[in-house]
Amino acid sequence: MSAGHRLTTEQLAALAPGDTVTIETGSDFGRSRHTPGTVVRTGPSHVVVSVEGPRGGTFIERYSARDGRRDSGGRAQLVATDTDNPATRDLLRRRTQRIDTAYRQWSRRRADVAALRELQDAISDYMAETLTS
Repeated sequence: MSAGHRLTTEQLAALAPGDTVTIETGSDFGRSRHTPGTVVRTGPSHVVVSVEGPRGGTFIERYSARDGRRDSGGRAQLVATDTDNPATRDLLRRRTQRIDTAYRQWSRRRADVAALRELQDAISDYMAETLTS
């Protein structure tokens, strides 16, 4: 994981419950993955973050307040994102939310043609919107 966009000690100390953070994982094998999280609690040595899992569950993770790295297993760290504006972050999340919802519906009933069609429409709309902007 690169240290170039890691949150500084001052930025980590400034986090408060309810703040949105970005978690970087998976950079060991090429492309890193960025996941949004919400600060639940802060302490002198740790930042506790709530993260939504890929199947809709909620995970609670502890990060060091010194360097922003996850304390538990796996390599993850709190990073600064290019979009500091909360409205921009929400817009990006909403663009993919329809795809995520449609995929979950289709994955529960893989024989449902209407659910598959909704997933395809969501992906097509997202691609058209992304390519034209």
